[in-house]
This record gives sequence, C-alpha cells and structure tokens, in this order.
Amino acid sequence: MAISFSTASLVAIGVAVFFAQVARQPPAPLATFEEVRPSLYRLNYNWRILPVIPSMPVATWLVESSTLISPKSWILIDAGTDVSANQEAILQGIKSKLSSAGGSLKLILLTHGHADHVGALPKLLEAYPDVKVAYHKNEEPFISGGAQYKDLEGDTWVFNLVRKALPPLNTTLIPSNDAIKLDGSSGDVAEYAKWMSKDILLYHAVPGHTPGMVAFYHKPTKSVVAADSFMQISDWFPFSNAVKIGPGIPLRLGTQSLSRAKESQHKLTRISDATTYFASHDSLVGASAESFKKFVSSW
Repeated sequence: MAISFSTASLVAIGVAVFFAQVARQPPAPLATFEEVRPSLYRLNYNWRILPVIPSMPVATWLVESSTLISPKSWILIDAGTDVSANQEAILQGIKSKLSSAGGSLKLILLTHGHADHVGALPKLLEAYPDVKVAYHKNEEPFISGGAQYKDLEGDTWVFNLVRKALPPLNTTLIPSNDAIKLDGSSGDVAEYAKWMSKDILLYHAVPGHTPGMVAFYHKPTKSVVAADSFMQISDWFPFSNAVKIGPGIPLRLGTQSLSRAKESQHKLTRISDATTYFASHDSLVGASAESFKKFVSSW
C-alpha cells in the first residue's frame, strides 16, 4: 500500500522533531558564580529569546580586582536578562559571592546593549546605587540615547528580516552623564576606574554584532571575555552554523554586520598571549586559543 503524507502531517512531523530537539537541551545550571579561572567567575543560566526558539546559555561575569584603596573589589561584566528569575539569580549570586569572599561591587561593565546583557541593570543599580556603569562610547546611543538596534541596516538577510519584528528595547537604562564611556580601539579599564590596579582588565572594541560591542581581556589569567563575538552552543540552535559544539559565528538574527564581526574575531586572535576565549553563549567552559583561531581562519 502506498503511503501519502498530507501537508498537515508533514507540519506535525516537523513540529514533533523541533520539540524533540528542544528536549535535548541540558538542564539549567545552578545559579551560582563559579570560578572558571583564578579571580574570574561565571554565572551561566538559560534564556529563551522567543517562545518558538530553544533556550540558550547566557553568561554574566564577576572579576576580583586588587585596588589601590582596599584589598578586594569586584567588577561585574554584563547584567543579564530582565527575566525575573534570571535577575534574582544574578543578585543572589553577587550577594553570596561578596558575603563569602568579602569586598564590594564597584563597577558594571557592559559589553553591549542587547536585552540579555543589560536586562537586570535597573535592579542591580537599585541594589547597588553607588556602582558605576561603563560601556563603549559607540554603544551609547543604544544604552542611553534611545536608539534602536531594529532600525539598523544589516548585511545579512536574517538580521534584516528579524529586526523588523523585534520589540522596542529599553534604551534609556542609565543617563549618559552617569556612565563611563570607554573610548578608542583598546585600552585599560583602570584608565577610567582609578581605584583599579593596571593590567587587570583590558578592553578591545569588537564591532559587528553591535556597533559598539567590547570584549575584555583578563590579563592575569590570559582569558578573553569575548561577549557575542562568537558562540559555542548546541549545533541544532537556529541560525547557527556549528557542526558540533565548538566556536561558531555570532547569532545571525542579532548580528548587525557579520563582516565586521569577522574582522573583530581576527582582532581578538591577535591578543598574542591569550589562552582561553569565553563566549557569552557557551555550553562549555570557554574555547582554547587553538580552537578559536582555527575556527576564525575557517570562514
């Protein structure tokens, strides 16, 4: 007997396969900051961009810094999503780490203004009103100036299609006058935070995913916090071209200029003594310099 499939049957099969893939996701990690390198801590949790897209890991970072005026201060890199559970995880994670290790939160560094990197900022500033916030000056319009990423013209059809459906983002998270604006192609964060010792965190402008994104180089451990310069997540995630879990291109649907993102990846490979590259969306615990450079040279 010949078997025929109706359109509805094929759609049902497709939906079943999709949700079977979703079920393959690993369980959400514990909401604690775990030390991935000495004095460098990561809190990793799952976040779903859209209801029909599988969730993906999102990282927030704490960096312990020696200072000129006190023995221990902390720097937060990125402020997570505005999902209440994620906000609570970040707040409780910071509180727990400061309670057990001592010191105070002094600075929040934003790699860029996407919702999964700045969403908890209002809650964080409510809990820590004396903390300073810093971002690159090229990202200022999108964090403090009211500009919308969805109004940017991209260089891929995926971004240009998806951006039209994006909801407006909160782009007045912090008044511009209250923020520290990093400038130039690279530099030392200590130039803007005089209480810091030099050569703890260096910044590198890595435009492409957004116009003003920055990566941070934790020099004591030779670790690059690369933000969304690349991804390292499951191979079945939509619009990623990874064949297996390993370094992959930044998410196309959120990357304004893929060509500039590639240039920025090459820039990061020129940090000569870097040994590990950490993505903000990472199912593993960083990529070795060898694997990151191999990936960058492959596309």
